[in-house]
Parts: sequence; C-alpha cells; structure tokens
Amino acid sequence: MSAGGALGAITEILSWVGIGAAVLFGVAALIVRLADGAWQPVRGVVIDDVVRWFGDDGVHEAPLTPELRAAATRDELDLFHRIGTRDVVRLHRHSPWPRLLGGVALACGTVGVIAVIVQIAAMILAD
Repeated sequence: MSAGGALGAITEILSWVGIGAAVLFGVAALIVRLADGAWQPVRGVVIDDVVRWFGDDGVHEAPLTPELRAAATRDELDLFHRIGTRDVVRLHRHSPWPRLLGGVALACGTVGVIAVIVQIAAMILAD
C-alpha cells in the first residue's frame, strides 16, 4: 500500500468516526438538556440543617448539603428549584453535563471535518 493509500484510509476512518461520534454526543447532549427540566430561581432561607423557600405552590424544603452550606451568605441563599418537584434545588440553573457533551461533540466533529479536508487536499495534490 502506498503512502497516499494509507493516508486515504486513515482519513476516511477518522472522518466517519469523528462525524459519527459528533452526532452521537450531540444527540446525547440534547437528551440530557431536555431531561434536566426547567429550573426556577428562588431565594432560600437556611434553618438548622434544611433550606426552605416559597414556590408557586407553597413552601418547599430540602436538606442542606455541604455545597449549599458553603454557598450560603448569612441565612439566605440564591438557588434554582426544579419546577414540578418539592425538594430538588441546586446552585446553578443549568447542569454542566450538556455543555461537556456538546464540547466533546464539537471536538469529534472538528476531527472529522479536518480529516475530510486533508483527504480532499491529498486527492487534489495527487493528480
């Protein structure tokens, strides 16, 4: 097998794997983002080992985790409450997982596109 044939085979494999993985990770990022649900900003009050806040349907309560305790300034805390639940809160509106999966999808897609460009350039230069 010549060097041009080997380069063609390698870039062909990288392009299919890269673009396929990009689609797979992109779909996974979308699914994770949709499954994360909607989060509403609330102002929580720390009382003993719990945090309480007013939601649209009354008073809600969640256990005070070490992460929430560290973020609390005095007795109050800015939180995000998952709509439709009574005791699920976190410090950030969005989960970091969709961004991570989207970044991996972007990296894989970039590898696939660069492999296609190298393959096209090699075909043009071979003539």
